[in-house]
Amino acid sequence: MPNYMASRKPYVCRMRQNSWQSSLPKMENRAPFLDIAERIRWHRATTGMNQTDYAKRAGIKRSQLSNWETGHQRISIDGARALRKTYGLSLDFIYEGIADTLPMTLRNAWLDKPSVS
Repeated sequence: MPNYMASRKPYVCRMRQNSWQSSLPKMENRAPFLDIAERIRWHRATTGMNQTDYAKRAGIKRSQLSNWETGHQRISIDGARALRKTYGLSLDFIYEGIADTLPMTLRNAWLDKPSVS
C-alpha cells in the first residue's frame, strides 16, 4: 500500500492553516474571571496588605492568589472558604458580587468605591 502522505509537502498544509486562521476575527486575550479578580484585588487593597502577607494569613500560596487576581484562573471553593474564614468575605460576594452578604463596613466600602471605566 503506497504512503500518500510521503508525497505531500509539509509546508503546504501549514500555509493553508495560516491563511485560514488569518480570516478569523481577532479575539481579545481577556481573562475569563476578571469580575472575581476585581473583588479579590479590591479586598486585598482595602486591607493594605501585599499578596504575600494576604495569602500567608489565609493559608494559601501567593502564586494561587496571584492567579486569582489576574483573572486567568478561577478561585477554588477551598480558596474562597479560606478567604471567608480569614477575612469574613462571603462566597456570594466572591463569586457573584452580592455585596449584601458582606459585613457592614466592607459593604459600605465596596459600594462607595469609585467605578472603573
